[in-house]
Amino acid sequence: MTKDSKAKLLYSAFTEFAKKGFMGATTRDIADRANINISSILYYFGGKRGMYAAALENIVETVKNMSADVFSRYQIVIDSGKPEEARAFLKELVQRFLLLLCGENISKDMKTVFLSEYSKPTEDFNILYDGLIAPVHKMMATLLAQASEGKIDIKDGYLYTFPLFSQMFVFASRKESICSFMEWKDYGEIEKQKLLKYMINQIDFQIDSNK
Repeated sequence: MTKDSKAKLLYSAFTEFAKKGFMGATTRDIADRANINISSILYYFGGKRGMYAAALENIVETVKNMSADVFSRYQIVIDSGKPEEARAFLKELVQRFLLLLCGENISKDMKTVFLSEYSKPTEDFNILYDGLIAPVHKMMATLLAQASEGKIDIKDGYLYTFPLFSQMFVFASRKESICSFMEWKDYGEIEKQKLLKYMINQIDFQIDSNK
């Protein structure tokens, strides 16, 4: 058994979990799709739950790698203490996550598993929460506090960031409905910029209404 086998199984698992959810997916279907002996799942992952946990860990790692350039600048912005830098960086952070959720850089199956886990958490939700969701919430709340010159404290900042997160997830998970209402064929560059503009306006309103 090789690392290629493990990667193929994980790729297959994303497809099955995206189609059927954790409860509906079976190790037999995952192994058959990957054309690999089912015993390999036990060897590499310890079973279906271990494979699901590995899938969530892969999501966290993928998003962190794709956003490393942004994350690396966060502390620099905070240390500057400048409200306008915090405002601009918050918008950049939201842009990065919106485009990851609504763009093509992350596979559709990976996004489906992420959104499903977020909306209906399993026992492994802490993998996403501790590894990605909580750190980003903290970053956004801290940036809001700095951008508002302290008019929004960090605790209240968490409340402000939940609707921002929820809006991004709605844009991603309800794509077909939104395109239908807006008479869009798809999320092209123009459409994604409209979604982004809507979220940027919310950020400006939250900050400016508290000054």
